[in-house]
Amino acid sequence: MASASSQLNAVSHNRFAALATEDMDFCAGGNDTTTTDTINDQEVLRSTGRTAVAVRGNDLHPSDIAGWKISGKQVSQRLNKPQLNEVTQSNKPTPQFSEAQAKRMVARITKASRMPLNLPREEQKIVIRPRGGLFLAKLEADIVMSAVITAANVPKTTAKADTICINPTQNIIVISTPDEERARYYASVRSLYTGGRSYETHAYCTAPHGTVKGVIRGIAVENTAEDLHENIVNQANPQALEAHRIGNTTSIVILFAGTKVPNNIKYGSIIVKCGLYRQHHNVCKTCGKIGHRADVCPTPETKICFACGAPNPTADHAARCKPRCKLCNGAHATGTEGCTNKYKVPFVVTQRRWERRNAASAFSSQDFPQLPPQQQNEAHLSKRGRSRSRKRDKSRRQSASRGRSTDGKRSENMNYNRNQQRPGNVINGAQAINPQAANRNPLNHVAEAKDNTIQSLRNENEQLKRCIAEQRAQMQEMNAKLNQLINAQQQQQQQQVTPPPPLSPPQSQPRLPMPKENNTNSAMEVQVPLTTEANSAEPETIDGTRTSEPAPKKRALEYARERIVNARLDSLEERQDRQEQTMKANYETLSQVIKATNDRLDATNARLDTLVTPVHGMQSTIQGIQSKLEALIHALTASGLIPQQAFTQPQ
Repeated sequence: MASASSQLNAVSHNRFAALATEDMDFCAGGNDTTTTDTINDQEVLRSTGRTAVAVRGNDLHPSDIAGWKISGKQVSQRLNKPQLNEVTQSNKPTPQFSEAQAKRMVARITKASRMPLNLPREEQKIVIRPRGGLFLAKLEADIVMSAVITAANVPKTTAKADTICINPTQNIIVISTPDEERARYYASVRSLYTGGRSYETHAYCTAPHGTVKGVIRGIAVENTAEDLHENIVNQANPQALEAHRIGNTTSIVILFAGTKVPNNIKYGSIIVKCGLYRQHHNVCKTCGKIGHRADVCPTPETKICFACGAPNPTADHAARCKPRCKLCNGAHATGTEGCTNKYKVPFVVTQRRWERRNAASAFSSQDFPQLPPQQQNEAHLSKRGRSRSRKRDKSRRQSASRGRSTDGKRSENMNYNRNQQRPGNVINGAQAINPQAANRNPLNHVAEAKDNTIQSLRNENEQLKRCIAEQRAQMQEMNAKLNQLINAQQQQQQQQVTPPPPLSPPQSQPRLPMPKENNTNSAMEVQVPLTTEANSAEPETIDGTRTSEPAPKKRALEYARERIVNARLDSLEERQDRQEQTMKANYETLSQVIKATNDRLDATNARLDTLVTPVHGMQSTIQGIQSKLEALIHALTASGLIPQQAFTQPQ
């Protein structure tokens, strides 16, 4: 037993000695936390939980361990500190919104608060704000629709033309209707009945599309709504449509027509500075959420601290309250003074930013003309040739000597184009996308555009001339047909037994005078070249050394001719417009005359029918009388009362 115990002590001694050496190394490096109690035959090295070993040793003099005392103090200080992964009540992290998270949340709330884009802009919008804790997001859509239609007393058949939309973020109801009467009915809703309970509501009409809001400040609270309307909505401010006060403040919101807010307006007789109205972000002071206001809060029973968001604050909470803004992550309550994200960006400002961004990016490929491919390849090859000539002069001399022929002439391959040695020319990315860019000459782009414009105008002028000629031919044909109809009508009137009163011939409409051709431009067109030629010919007769005009003068002449051509084209277009208007007026006049003639012809035909009917009746009566006379004569001759020779015709 003694030998076994001695062996065990030896093994444990070696093992503990190795562990102690490692622990002492860690202590010297500052990476471990250990302390020693005593050093005897079986000393104990105590740690803070990592290792606990017992080692053998001897007592040391304090002077021998003087250098270790400082390290021991540092280790004890580290022992008192919590570990890296250890979580205590003091170092527990408090959840805070970063500035980026606050901006993302504001953007998400703003996007969720927007109404659908399919609502017609020209219709009237009515907003219904429910109160008393009505949570619209938890209600079915058909229940909300039935409650709104019933409260507004609108028939379901006519309500199908309206649009009802729920905004769960703001907890409001938006109604779009094209009828003003139904809009008044919806705006008069004061309560909604659903779930066996009646909820109070507040309804109002929003600003129409195509308007913008401005704000003025410093108006006394004593001024009533009638005073505001009288002093603002008048002839001095023609764009002002409506004005109302913001709560009980001295700020007045004014509705302007259009998309611009004037810098100053006239309030009565004084000029007041006006600015763009910016709406606050909706922040609920009841539940602390962003997106809706306290009057429409769906959870009014919730109690939190509005500054820091702590639930169910106690009486002594104000002493340890640390406010934090959810909009900008600042050290203040959400949406109070000093908040950088307190206001929403107005839609007018956003729309202007979109327009500037689109205008800046609205550049076509023609705004950046490319060089011809040959020039690009030459520049590329010349750059490569210079770079290689500096590095491979020796090899080039050798290749040149080898490239000579037997008769001492330089080989023709030295002048061969590198692009022709390859299977195909190098094509850059722009040419691959647009192959026609290689054949485009950027220097002639402006001249070609002008020529194309002039040619298109000339073609349009020719087309208009042809249209005028065709319309004139049609008008002549219509006049000929109209004359034929009038002549036929007059002949029918003469042939009638009892002619009706003569029809008055249609009064010919006075023909509008055709606009005379403006010969001013043509005269200018003839005179300018003649004067320029005369002026250019005079120096030749006086000074024989001058044989040609200077380039600036030629360009001036060309520009003058172009201006004359453009002025001529403009005059032709104006003349064409006037002719079209004249032809339209003549066509309308002819249409009216033809319609009146047709009406008269119909009346004449009806009258002829009334005259022909009695004639047919008289013919039948005459035939009956004639048949009766023949029967009577036959009876008299048969009886012998009248000789038959009396009715025979003489030879």
